[in-house]
Amino acid sequence: MASHSSIYAELLSNIRQVSLAVSLASPSDASTQVTIAADGRTVELRHHGEVRSLTLPSRVALGATALPTNERGSVTLSWRLPLGDHMASLHRDVADLQTTPWSAMDFEVGSEVACRQCGAVVVDKGAIEVWKDLPSENWAEMMEFWHCHKPGDHDHDSHGDDAHNHTASNGALDVKSHGKADEKSLAARGYGANSALTAQKGVGFVDLATLWFADTDCDGLMYSLSDYEHGETSRPYVSTQASLNIFCSSCETQLGFYYYRTAAVTLFKWQVSCRSRSGAVPGIPECLASTITATTARSGSSKSLIMPITETITASTETENAIHVWVMNSSIVYSSSEVNEAVPAIKLLYRLIPREEADRMLDSVTCDAQEINLPAGAITEVVKHLDESNLLLPESQRVFKEWKVGLLKRLQLL
Repeated sequence: MASHSSIYAELLSNIRQVSLAVSLASPSDASTQVTIAADGRTVELRHHGEVRSLTLPSRVALGATALPTNERGSVTLSWRLPLGDHMASLHRDVADLQTTPWSAMDFEVGSEVACRQCGAVVVDKGAIEVWKDLPSENWAEMMEFWHCHKPGDHDHDSHGDDAHNHTASNGALDVKSHGKADEKSLAARGYGANSALTAQKGVGFVDLATLWFADTDCDGLMYSLSDYEHGETSRPYVSTQASLNIFCSSCETQLGFYYYRTAAVTLFKWQVSCRSRSGAVPGIPECLASTITATTARSGSSKSLIMPITETITASTETENAIHVWVMNSSIVYSSSEVNEAVPAIKLLYRLIPREEADRMLDSVTCDAQEINLPAGAITEVVKHLDESNLLLPESQRVFKEWKVGLLKRLQLL
């Protein structure tokens, strides 16, 4: 039994209700009272001399109301509280209030990038002349579809010049088509299925969880095929297309990777700091939540396998595990007496599985999960975050069959 009582509330915006649950340290009796304050925003619990309070994630209609506690002898009490009618015009859909952590529009031109751990600058102020959002992962397929089916281009003979000069812009780069489809392959035009974007000097590319830079724009980094101790301050030449670990040369923190395919220094958003208009400071949960949301929207699948990155040799001795997640609700707001704030989150089921099992699932033709890659250390942090969030839920809501229920924090800019 819990050492103290706790309160948990969850905004259900689709049905305009707030779900409220109280977990008691001992069975309820005549001393148990749960009251909604007059402003409809605060809940107070009194039980055996203990007093706990919670700010609800949204104002409810039942202001100055004592909630019924007729279930004497129970250690869990729950209610559904309706939102007030006056909130209808003010309450936007929760998903509309949430955003991708750090988009290109959020950065100022010339902003420096530093190691979040020690503050050492890794991209000097003024080095980045423009910030651009990277396209979604299926951009090459969409460009191929566009080229084959673009409207008004059924007659190649009469529209050959237009096809030769047409430029398609996707916001992150310009892709030009030169000539007719039967003269050159799509890959030669730069947007075939085997094409890859590459880093450009003076350009900061922004992905969901990473920032891309040309190595000539970076400083204070250590490149290594293994750990920091075997690193070099200049990028080593390797005969294969292996990736390199990148560390901060000041504090030895791993900041990301160098990928030869994209010729890009790829830094994790949660490992660096950069001045932004929003003032956001995204962590691993926010970056993963954004990636899961984008993956679900693109694929239509609510299941993902979060796999450890194994392209490089690392010094980690951790057992490689993957996280199997299943999204229940991608846009909730919860509050708890344990954290004392309203938190936007993804509510999901999760379970830790061996890497071998995850590989078999991905190889199966019936696999309905999308693959997301994170460093092994980041996966450890995600599991810790989910396990901590699991304890905020009422005990009866923490497990579903072989799955745990977790809350993955999302970034919210109002």
